[in-house]
Parts: sequence; structure tokens; C-alpha cells
Amino acid sequence: MSPFRLATARKNMSEAHKTRFVEKALLVHPEGQYPLLQSIHSFGLTHDIQLIDVTEDEFLSQPGYYMDQAEHVVALVTDQSVRDYIELAKTLNFSLGFVPLHKGLMLTQWFKLPTKTDAAIRLALENDPEALDILRCNEEIVLGTVSVGQTPFLKQQNSAYLQRNQSSWRFLLYWLALFWSSVLTLFSIRVMPVTLSTARKQGIRTAITGLVAFENDLQGGAARLLDTSLSAQDARFSAIVIAPKSIVQYIAFLLATLGRRRRSLQRLPQAVSYIKADRLLIESAQPIKFYLDGKPRKADKICLDMYPRAVRVNLSDAYHAMHQASNDNKDTMRIENLPQNEARVANIARRLPFFTHALEEDFKEAFVQLRDNATTSPDYIALMMLSTMVAALGLFVNSAAVIIGAMILAPLMAPLVSAAMGLLRGERQLLLQSLRTIGVGIGLSLTTAAVIARIFPIENITPEISGRLQPAILDLGIAIACGVAGAYAYARSSVMRSLPGVAIAVALVPPLCVVGIGIGWWRLDMVMGAGLLFVTNLIGVIGAAVVTFMVLGYAPVQRAKRGLLVTALSMVVIAIPLSVSFFGMYQHWQIERDVAQREFEVLQQRVQLVNVQVSVSKDLIHIRAESLGREPLSLEQGEALKAELESQWQRSVTLELGHRLKI
Repeated sequence: MSPFRLATARKNMSEAHKTRFVEKALLVHPEGQYPLLQSIHSFGLTHDIQLIDVTEDEFLSQPGYYMDQAEHVVALVTDQSVRDYIELAKTLNFSLGFVPLHKGLMLTQWFKLPTKTDAAIRLALENDPEALDILRCNEEIVLGTVSVGQTPFLKQQNSAYLQRNQSSWRFLLYWLALFWSSVLTLFSIRVMPVTLSTARKQGIRTAITGLVAFENDLQGGAARLLDTSLSAQDARFSAIVIAPKSIVQYIAFLLATLGRRRRSLQRLPQAVSYIKADRLLIESAQPIKFYLDGKPRKADKICLDMYPRAVRVNLSDAYHAMHQASNDNKDTMRIENLPQNEARVANIARRLPFFTHALEEDFKEAFVQLRDNATTSPDYIALMMLSTMVAALGLFVNSAAVIIGAMILAPLMAPLVSAAMGLLRGERQLLLQSLRTIGVGIGLSLTTAAVIARIFPIENITPEISGRLQPAILDLGIAIACGVAGAYAYARSSVMRSLPGVAIAVALVPPLCVVGIGIGWWRLDMVMGAGLLFVTNLIGVIGAAVVTFMVLGYAPVQRAKRGLLVTALSMVVIAIPLSVSFFGMYQHWQIERDVAQREFEVLQQRVQLVNVQVSVSKDLIHIRAESLGREPLSLEQGEALKAELESQWQRSVTLELGHRLKI
């Protein structure tokens, strides 16, 4: 014997002492696998293993006859044929070793079989079988997954799925493929009314769009969504139930599936529920299409049953590392997200709405509170008058802190939100009652502010008053944001404490006080400017609250059409003068910037203007500023500067110039 062969024989003998191999085995194979059979027989001769060759057709036709000759079967298998061997191993109680016939089989991934042929042969002939749980779906063996309905997870044979963890670039390709398949699913989404039952919980009536049950496929998209212990040797299988209450919830679920981060069972997406059990029955009035390890099936009942320790298979160390054998005899039911209310199930079964519809029991408490807020109570009247007094005095003394205090006191936000709910749901009584309360508050505030303005001896427009005389489109944006916050706060009691901050941001009472002061002083410009700001806040808050309540599901789109139309028209109407005002403000800013940043040269003297203030009328620009230099401008230099500015802007200009000495 050559030195190389002698060394190889010694190495094999040493390994044989470390690893126990079977003494005798049936070698079952399809026709025409001679090179692979030769490798297996060579290994058997080296390790003193008696192998009995049997073709696959012969063995499957008379398994009992051949099992009298050996208790271990080495099968050359594909993803399709492996189920036959597992079924027979369970029935006849023999142990199994698998040698994959091809590379890239899902079987290799499911059971973590070696990818190299020599290692796979070695594992298949070891005398160390492990009892394995078997999942059945309608009496068919499930090795990977059962997929019911529409799910965004890619098929396991997809190349992007198989190669997703090889690199960041591969994961990006997987992400894009998953995103595209999700978009296609989104446009054909269909809700199925079903009844879910486990061995310990019966008759859960709900509506789902999809369900994925898995046993060995712990690297698939469904399993990777979960941050919990999963194993194929715990006498339980896992199921992800996809049951969105709206398209928005389904989109949120799709985004969750695109990331690598796993979710704990306590923080699953709202469209997802999780069941871990040894039995699950899915029943439907209509036949359900589903896929068993990628193969299409159809039935009106889908019964998933787990058979613990049902078959003995030679498993790799990699498989043992992933699957810890245990049996705590406990089911896990995270089904809080499942739609179970009969009205909701019936609603989404007809058609999945774009936004989640709130049921009466969901907003009963909030609706009662909104009705109470719509009434004109003595407390409301008192707070309106007190907040107006505080705001008016704060405006006169130019104190921002005092004005903020008035904003907190003001109760006007509450009936505005109630009016939004009445407008959205077409609740005529709630809407009229809210508008009546708003009107009473406005009247009290205007009267109180006007009386204070008449009593106050000085007519001086302070900066706090001036700041509320020129509203722009940005103020509408502020009002919209505050309306969203206000509606959300009323819909979610946990954030109700944030309402004072909302009231400060939207500032309803101060502009209303400025209107009252303008009435007291008989100043139409103040009434118009501050009145536009108040109306802007009013429409912005109500309109934004209408849309927010609809998004939160307090009324279906069909019922909310009239309210949404009124809201949209009001927004458009108020946006016109605000846009004009904003354009004017932009003009002012451009002129002020040009004048302040530019250095003029008039009659051989350099001039720089500071503290520039600009007002623009139809055909006239009025500039008030100070010239900065060693000497004040002469009349001739002032006329030259005026002419230069008129030439630049093609409009008449008036100048009020002071002088600031620069030494």
C-alpha cells in the first residue's frame, strides 16, 4: 500500500473511532445515479458498513419487505421525494439519512444538510438519529411553510431570497424584489372571513388577508419578522397571521417586512398576529387557496397538526445549533391585533378600507366628551371672558408671557374639535351646537376686548398687536398642524395632557382680541388683518381635525364626503388672501434684503442703509432707514438715491432717512 493510501486509511480509522456509523443500511436511489452510488459504497467499504441497494420504485412499492433487512435507510432525495420517506419512516419506525441529489435544494436549507457530497454521505450513515417533529397540513407533510392567501414574502426558491444574506448588495436586491412583489400584492389584496381554532382556543371569528405557518423554515421572511425563540423540536409550529384593518395598516406591515430588524411579540405591527400551537384549524365558507411548500392546494378547511418526535433523522450540528429540543406544552397566542368584532369583520370582508374604521365602542368615550365640549356652559363663558381680559392686557403691555397665559386659559379649542367631528360624521345637532358655542365665545371675546380698548387711555399699536395684523399662508400651516394635534389628543386619552401646548401654538384668542381692540378703536385695518388671522386659525383647526378624525377611522370616506368637500372649499377660499399676503411679505423681504445688503454710491459718496423698514402699496414703496457714514446725506444725494431705487424697481419710492455716525 502506498504511503498516501496508508495515511488515508489510518485517518479514516481514527474518525471511525470518534463517530459511530450504522452497521447495515438500505441505500434507496432513483435509476441512473451510479457516480453517487459509487461514492457511497466506497465510504461504506472504508467504514465497514453493509449497504443494500434498492431502487426508489422497488422500495416505495414494498417498503415492509425491505425493512426486514435493515433498520436504517439512506435515501437519495429531492424536495419532492423526501416526503415519501418521512411518511414511511413514521409508519414503519426506521431511521433516515438524506443525501441530496442536487445542489440548491430547499431540503438542504430546511435540515441544514452539508452542501458537500462527502459530508452529506458521512452524516447520512451516522448511527445517531434524532427524533424530529412533523407538521401535517390536511394530512400532507409540511417541511417548510404553508402559505394561505396573499402574503408579501418571497417564495423560497426565489434567487433573491436565497442569496439575501450574502452581502449588502444582495440584501438590497432582495429588498427591491420584496418591495415590488408587495406593491403588486397591494393592488390585488383580498380579505377572507375565516374561523381560527386551536386545541385550547376555539372559534376565533376574524378576517385575514394571509397566513404563513412554518416549521423548519426559520430563516424565511415570516420567521425573520419575529424576535422570539423558534425551534422545530419544541412540539409546536408557528404561524404569522396577516389581518390588517385597513390598507394603511397593510402598508405599515409591508414596510416592517422590508427591514432586517426583528419585532418582539409585544411590538408586532398592527396588522400581524402570532400563534404558536400544536394544532390550528382554518375554516372558511369559501374554498381557500394555499401553498404547501410552494405547491398549490385548495380546500375549505385547512387543518395543521403537529406530531412530536414522529420520525428519526440524522441531523447536522448546524441544525442542532438552530433548533433547541424542548416541550413546554404551552401555546402562545398574540391575537390582540386580530379583528374580532362582528361589525368590523363584516366591514373589512366586503372591502378593505383605506383607513381603519373606528367602531362605536372605540370612540364612545371620546364622542361623549366632544358632545360635552360643544355645550355653552357657565365655565366656558367665564373662561372666555377671563382669557380675553388677560390677552387684551398682555397685548397692551406687550408681554408675551401674559398672552401665553391667556392662550392656556382659552377654552375655544374644545368646541372647534367638536365641530370637526360633527362636520365629518354629518351629525347635524353636534355641528350646530358646536357652532353656537363658538359664536357665543367669539361674541364675548369681541365685546370684552372692545370695552377694554375703549377704557384703556392709550391707542398704541404694540409689536404684539402688530404681529397679528399681517397673516400669511404659513399661519394656515400652523393652524392645520395644531388641528391635527388637537383631534389626535381627543381621540387618544393618553395624550390629552398635551392640549395646553396645542392651544398655545394655535393662539385663537389673541387675534380675536386684536379684532375687538380694532373695533374699540374704530380701526378697520386692524379688524381686517387680525380677523383674517382668526378665521385662518378657525378653518385650519376644524379642517385638519376633520381629516385627522377620518384617518383615525371615525367615519368612512362615503359618509365623510360632504364634510371633506366643505373643508376643502374653505381651505381654498382662505388660502387665496393668505397667499396674496404671503406674496406681499415676500416682496417686503426681498426689498429689505436688497437695500440692507447693498452699498450705494451717490454723487461720489458711498452710502450704506441700516435698520431698513419697508411698506409696499399698489404703486408706491415706502422705505424708512438710517444712512451709515461720517456725514449725513444732502438733499441732492437723497434725491439721487431715490432715483436709483425707482429705476431699479420701476415703482415710485418715498424715503425717510436718518443718519447714524460711523467714525
